[in-house]
Amino acid sequence: MVNLNMSKYTIITLDEVHSTNSYAIENARYFDNGNVIFTMHQSSGRGRYNRKWVCDDSENIYMSIVLKPENINNYPFANLTQYLSVVVCRFLENEFNLKPQIKWPNDILIDGYKISGILAESYMEKNEIKAVILGLGLNVNLKNETIEKIDQKATSLFALTDKNYDSEELARKICDIFFADYDEFIEKGFGFIEKDYKDRCGFLGKNIAIRENNEKKQYFAKDIDKDGLLVAEDEFGSECKIITGDVLC
Repeated sequence: MVNLNMSKYTIITLDEVHSTNSYAIENARYFDNGNVIFTMHQSSGRGRYNRKWVCDDSENIYMSIVLKPENINNYPFANLTQYLSVVVCRFLENEFNLKPQIKWPNDILIDGYKISGILAESYMEKNEIKAVILGLGLNVNLKNETIEKIDQKATSLFALTDKNYDSEELARKICDIFFADYDEFIEKGFGFIEKDYKDRCGFLGKNIAIRENNEKKQYFAKDIDKDGLLVAEDEFGSECKIITGDVLC
């Protein structure tokens, strides 16, 4: 284990772990606000709805940010993953001149291929939220032969640029961007990232499919509202707001 201490966060590097989110939850009481659990080798990664995140020895980014809110009542829990998705998009744009898109609520795509997933979970004591664990998986050095085994369209920085990268250095840059504006985001909520988020939602104004509770439904994606919810029109022309689900596009 190696600790890398930055001003607003501390990266705790593990050689290998089953899941950075699970590890962070299991040890949340011992971590401080801004601790970041990082590894390049994860044996049992998972995404939303307990889906398995494909892991191999490609030295990708698997990290979980431990956040301990001071004011639970005004904390924008629902928008944390959206904030991180904007952060990752800015990182990919600035560092690699890529054009990422956000698939609601927080998957990151390049030309329709998934490169990153985000998962938020909470740690509770006596029915009170004591910490939020914000997990990020980013395909960095994942090779084409492994990508071909994934059951959805995926890509990696290596596949896009034909270069290997120092994943820990990239993780640090993502944390720099995240914590640079984190306090202002906490104060202003989704409104702080609304334009940046919506500008990267390429599915708006299109017909989409959404999986809700294992049921696939058709919608027209109209907008993202002020709270970060997806505003859609169903097949009967009725407007609704989608709170949870997977956009299949």
